[in-house]
Amino acid sequence: MTLRKTLAMLLTLLCLSISQPAQAATQDTLHEKYQLVQVIVLSRHNIRAPIAGKDSVLAKMTDHKWHDFGVKNGYLTARGALMEHYMGTYFRNYLQQEGLFPADYQLQPKDLFFYANSFQRTIATSRNFAQGMFPEGAVDVTYTRQIDEADPVFMPGALNRKPAFNEANAQELQALGGSQALTATISKGVATAATVLDRPVISLADFNIGVKDGLQITGAARPLMFTCDALVLQYYELGDKRATFGHELTFQQWQEIAAVKDLGIHAYRHLPTLSRARSRSLLSIMQEELNLQRRKFTFLCGHDSNVASVMCALEVKDTPLPDTIEQETPIGCKLVVEEWQDKDGESYVSLKLVYPTSQQLATASPLTADNPPGMIPLHLQNIHANEDGLITMQDFQQRLTDAITSDAELTGQHY
Repeated sequence: MTLRKTLAMLLTLLCLSISQPAQAATQDTLHEKYQLVQVIVLSRHNIRAPIAGKDSVLAKMTDHKWHDFGVKNGYLTARGALMEHYMGTYFRNYLQQEGLFPADYQLQPKDLFFYANSFQRTIATSRNFAQGMFPEGAVDVTYTRQIDEADPVFMPGALNRKPAFNEANAQELQALGGSQALTATISKGVATAATVLDRPVISLADFNIGVKDGLQITGAARPLMFTCDALVLQYYELGDKRATFGHELTFQQWQEIAAVKDLGIHAYRHLPTLSRARSRSLLSIMQEELNLQRRKFTFLCGHDSNVASVMCALEVKDTPLPDTIEQETPIGCKLVVEEWQDKDGESYVSLKLVYPTSQQLATASPLTADNPPGMIPLHLQNIHANEDGLITMQDFQQRLTDAITSDAELTGQHY
């Protein structure tokens, strides 16, 4: 080893020895100054079977045999249930450590609110999370429709939308470069998918993205998005090259395939008028839960489009997600809103995204303090955090109000 390399290594070790105690001190200071009093989670469901049947769209896209997920199309798989149970257990340990729930906590219905879209995968995700979090008793999960019938809170329709609504969406889509620019961002993933499927190269000219009465993705894009979704789900279920019919892919290539199926989710993250329309009811529930001041934990379970729309409506800054092939809203992810109070009773908010890493999903690894899920702090545009990384409750409530009320008249909604 050269002298230069030796000095560089010593300098690195010195920096680490200085920085680590400083980080620990910051965390200790946070707990000295604040107490966690409430948590709201907006969750995406965990691993499900593909929406498209293996004998329909998927069969037309490749001659290869698709994995049998063992459940109906769109239903939560056994692995998805297990991973959600692990996540619930991880949250319980974390919230117990933070003092929100004591070690001897006895279930109190008034402390908890679990509400899911009326699909099997969202209800089952909520129940498995609850079982992992509260093994001492049964938690009621609220849903308001027949099983697999959409709840408009999570999947609002297009009723009463004004012409100006479509005009605003069209302008925002154009600001992103329009359909052509958006589809160009997934060109690598399209090429990789064609190789995996052993199909001729698919032309991006057959893709079209529109926003009339909501997001519309048509042409060759739609079946390919269903197919890339199935490939990603096979990766989580199988964890090796069986998921790609014998082809070896790098982690980056998996990210490119995931980007194809997330084309619409990427659009939701960057079309604020559309995202506000889709998320007003959920945002209103979150605001109401914060205002109750008697709830400890709220769990709302929907879909990737729900998490993406809420993040857009709140103006969450874009940030890369480590260790996951899904860079928008990973399967099983949780948008977590934490309310912290200082000794004077003033409330502050922290935001973060918690998600199982792709490796954890592919290996069905328990989530523990030694093997924690992925977690990144989230930051809001034009709202500055204090020295402890928290924003004031007043600022967060104002952002919620702005997201709920801005241009609500374009969709016939009044708040």
